[in-house]
Amino acid sequence: MAPPRSYPHRLLLLLPLVLLLIPAAAAAGPLYTAHCAAPGHAPDLLDGDDGSSGVAHAQAIQLSTGYFSGGGERLFGPDASFIPRTFSLLPTSVLRTADPSLLHVAATLSLSGGRRGPYPNRGGRFLFQYDSGRSHGPRLPRFVGRRGALAFDFDDYYSPATGELCMVGTGAGRAADGAPVALLPAVLRLRFPTPAANLTSPFVTGRLETTAPSPAGGIFEPVSLLAYAEEGYAYAESASCPQLPANGRGARQLFDGRSFSCANIKSLLKTGFTLDYGNGSASSLGIRQRYMFVNRIHCAADGAVRAYVVFSNQSDFSRYYFMVGEKAIVAEGFWDRKANRLCLKGCHVENSGPSRAELSVGECGIGMSFWFPSVWSIQERSFSAGLVWNASLKSEEGIVGYSNAVAPHWATNVAGLKYNYTKVDEAKQYYYKESALNKKRKGKFPDSNSYLDLAFRFYLKKGGGSGYASPITIGSMLYDGNSLVVDSGTFSRPAVVEKKQRLLNVSYDIRYVGNWSIETFQRQHIAAEGVYDTETGSLCLIACRGINVSSDCKILVTAQFASLDSKVTQHVQGKVRSLREKTDPLFFDTLEIASYGMYIDQVEESIWRMDLESTMALISMTLSCVFIVVQLFHVKKVPEALPAMSITMLVVLALGYMTPLVLNFEALFKNSNKQTVPFSGGGWLEVNEVMVRIITMITFLLQLRLLQLAWSARSVDGNKLETWAAERKVLWICLPLCIIGEL
Repeated sequence: MAPPRSYPHRLLLLLPLVLLLIPAAAAAGPLYTAHCAAPGHAPDLLDGDDGSSGVAHAQAIQLSTGYFSGGGERLFGPDASFIPRTFSLLPTSVLRTADPSLLHVAATLSLSGGRRGPYPNRGGRFLFQYDSGRSHGPRLPRFVGRRGALAFDFDDYYSPATGELCMVGTGAGRAADGAPVALLPAVLRLRFPTPAANLTSPFVTGRLETTAPSPAGGIFEPVSLLAYAEEGYAYAESASCPQLPANGRGARQLFDGRSFSCANIKSLLKTGFTLDYGNGSASSLGIRQRYMFVNRIHCAADGAVRAYVVFSNQSDFSRYYFMVGEKAIVAEGFWDRKANRLCLKGCHVENSGPSRAELSVGECGIGMSFWFPSVWSIQERSFSAGLVWNASLKSEEGIVGYSNAVAPHWATNVAGLKYNYTKVDEAKQYYYKESALNKKRKGKFPDSNSYLDLAFRFYLKKGGGSGYASPITIGSMLYDGNSLVVDSGTFSRPAVVEKKQRLLNVSYDIRYVGNWSIETFQRQHIAAEGVYDTETGSLCLIACRGINVSSDCKILVTAQFASLDSKVTQHVQGKVRSLREKTDPLFFDTLEIASYGMYIDQVEESIWRMDLESTMALISMTLSCVFIVVQLFHVKKVPEALPAMSITMLVVLALGYMTPLVLNFEALFKNSNKQTVPFSGGGWLEVNEVMVRIITMITFLLQLRLLQLAWSARSVDGNKLETWAAERKVLWICLPLCIIGEL
């Protein structure tokens, strides 16, 4: 057998690349030594490593989200409280080294700041109006294209024993003003809690500094990093829970024999809590804010839970970012299966330095408890409730908090949840007084079988404003925005009886933005309950709205639905009026509301008709295109047929193809070609009219080509007088017929 052939010229081509890599590798050691005095460095150990330890350590140092401050406004914009500044650390590789106490780590650090906060000025916007500017323009890479965002690649060492991580590398991105930032050298130092995070040491802290001037035109200021430890936590002894408050409304069985689920706990605690300081416990706890947010929560398989809780006067806090509010508490505890409550003990979080990212754990002695109410009413419709108290005092009274009211399209575990109607009798009294509500009307109206039609978006006839009204319950059935949820063990029999009743007990959640007598053009939330007449389509509700720390329940909401077979565009009209005297400071003028649109069946019928029309137009235009192509092939083989073609008819056909193109010219260049329309069947119907217009354009161009060939053949034909006489006859006979057909 012949010996293998060698390719020395290929090795020579690789030699320059090797020579370039050798100085870079040699420079990595001195650069690390110059900026990282600890934890040290050692050569990689590749033999005998199965990778399992590296994966475990990678999870230990991974930080999905954290907060940072500093860096300079030129790079990240102003450090305002409503602008979420965030960073993440993602290890890309972890290798063992010759030193058992060191790990060789490569990671990516991403920082993002300087973006617009969540709805900083929403007062003058409609409730369902969103910023459409995001859908225009090219989409740039995640961190390179986003303003005020940088991404760094680091590669150096981490000591699990001391919790110290020090790495050097370079980063790139865009400054807050959009200027590109490239090859920014930096050093990252992080300190993880050792030997494990606990209640008094739950934070990962660090610092990011540049080692050279920034190409953005200034010096990259030091960045302070703060995150809540995600892995390696040591729980202490269990906490205890006091009795539920008198208005706690009971605690429902959340798992009901199933195993503990951290995801379920997180979903129920993701919304903010409105605090009630009715007993004056704020002074002993040092908490004076209006809202509470469980910003970070982690669980163990045995039911142990730890959390980072933020208190703020701002109602818009995002659970996706690590937030630093005016007040914070760290807590740990467990899920009590018998009491169906989350029992925690906590400690105050205090600032330990001038930066907002420098936090430390202070005085403890705080008790916290969360439970999930089993009964809803017009006053309280929260999925979760909480209690914060001073554990050092003998009194078990504390600050009660209820999660913010349910949104129009909520979806979560509702097993064991019931609704208690308290305003139905009062609503019936007004229903019978209003003759327009109980007067018999012709037609079929929405009922519990067509519950999707009972939700509607409305507009104010005067003054401007809009809102959305969605049923929460229909009888004893819960409405989650998409379907009715019935507890088969409790509500199955009553639900069958309620469908046969004329008057149904209903409760609504109404969200509204518009002019109000007390607060001008502000977001309002109204909880209402009352009755709905399935035979007249009339809705009569008693409503409550929150005013500061109290509520106004002297509000009457009436509405009338159009029949299901009605063709009118205004399918709901109604009023929101105050039941108070005009001299009462809470009195407001009557608001007339109207809803325009179609019912679900009408929407589905309209979509089906549009789909059929679009399909027929597509088939018709495709056949026209095919026939013109056949004509072009025919005249190519038989050129004598071209002079016999009617120029008039070819021009009329070309104009017929051109007209829809001119009328819909802008639609050809829209970013979004498809309309996606939801319907009650749960599927999605995509109407794509651009394909019809594209085929129409192709047909139009082919028709112009055929017209050109016919005109050229006619110009050289000897029988011009006869042919043009025939054209006049076609013009006088066929053209009026085409005009009549268009009309």
